[in-house]
Amino acid sequence: MLLEAYFVQIDGTLNKLSHLKEYVDDTEDYINIMLDEKENQLLQTGVMLTTATVVVTAGIVVVSIFGMNIGISLFDVPTFSQFWETTFGTIGGCIVLYVLAIGLGMRSGLLQ
Repeated sequence: MLLEAYFVQIDGTLNKLSHLKEYVDDTEDYINIMLDEKENQLLQTGVMLTTATVVVTAGIVVVSIFGMNIGISLFDVPTFSQFWETTFGTIGGCIVLYVLAIGLGMRSGLLQ
């Protein structure tokens, strides 16, 4: 009889420990899910920054072409407004490319 009472007590303790183990496992799973979500957000931010870098690099290519010492018919015209047209056109083109790239990323499901 005395051993049976101890076995019941040990069985109750074992049940409590198994429930506690399940609770710890569920908590670990929840924390891993939260960490994965944060990792995905960081990856999306990295994609957006990389896209911005590529678009800015495209603008730098345009600027570097105009900075070369080669003959371009654009330089023959004495008006200064073509410089600003080219500058704002390059900036506008970069913005449009960035918006298109981000829109394509959202449409394909890469970004949320």
